[in-house]
Amino acid sequence: MKTIENIKKVALAFFLVTGVIHLGSNVLIANELYLKQAEVARQILDIPFILTGLIYGFSSIRISLTNPNENHKILDIFFIIIILLALISLIIINLFIPNFS
Repeated sequence: MKTIENIKKVALAFFLVTGVIHLGSNVLIANELYLKQAEVARQILDIPFILTGLIYGFSSIRISLTNPNENHKILDIFFIIIILLALISLIIINLFIPNFS
């Protein structure tokens, strides 16, 4: 259980950092400042922002819903599959529909 708590803490830190930079780049784009750099930051940080949010959310769910003394491999595999499917679908969307976001 300590590993899941550490994953949750690291995911929260990355989520906050990528979120602030991602939202900041959107503000810069809206104000038409540093357009090239802000557009690059926005395009690069959308996938890490979503993935760290999913990892943080699923680790929080895992900690709150499970008993630390029991084995929960099936739940862990289920969450990992959801995160991997989200990653694959985000990559496909960014590759084949680049102006979607």
